[in-house]
Amino acid sequence: MAALAYTLGKREINHYFSVRSAKALALGAVLLLAACHAAFRRYRGDDTCEYLLSTGRFLGEKVWQPHSCMMHKYKNSEAKSCLLDKHIAFIGDSRIRQLFYSFVKLINPQVKEEGNKHGNILSEDTSASIKVDFLWYPEVNGSMKQRIKSWTEGSIAKPHVIVAGAATWSIKIHNGSNEALTQYKINITSIAPLLEKLAESSDVYWVLQERSFC
Repeated sequence: MAALAYTLGKREINHYFSVRSAKALALGAVLLLAACHAAFRRYRGDDTCEYLLSTGRFLGEKVWQPHSCMMHKYKNSEAKSCLLDKHIAFIGDSRIRQLFYSFVKLINPQVKEEGNKHGNILSEDTSASIKVDFLWYPEVNGSMKQRIKSWTEGSIAKPHVIVAGAATWSIKIHNGSNEALTQYKINITSIAPLLEKLAESSDVYWVLQERSFC
């Protein structure tokens, strides 16, 4: 009885649902997804990876997945291939130094965090001609401005990529005073044109200070 019911049911399904109709349904689903994707791109913009750090979720421990683009975990061989003959400079405080070490370990996982923490740290991979420098400038002041200015004037080699940021020391030294905030605004405004000029020929990224709660 069960076999007979199965056979009759199968015939009924085949009567209304053929290979041709299945293809039509699949095509309709693809067109619907394409239309939704196009609408999303139109609404959110072409550069979906601008939402890299703003929307997403964690997939397990320390694995961030943005909603709008796929993340690829690079092997050191892939990183070397992408960064061949490149010079990358990290300039700023201890937060930037942490980014520097994380970046260098993509190229060489055996790198150890050692040396003078409050000083410049230079790293080079001769096999791929990759230079990665950390330049210790814990405050946005005249010294940092002069370093950035030297890159714009061509007095020293200009990095292909520049990652910069500093704020923690200014907050700590001046106890987060309003006067320190005002001076920080003045200093950051004074170097902004230099960063914009650098961005014409190099990739420049300014790392924002994370929120702190007292």
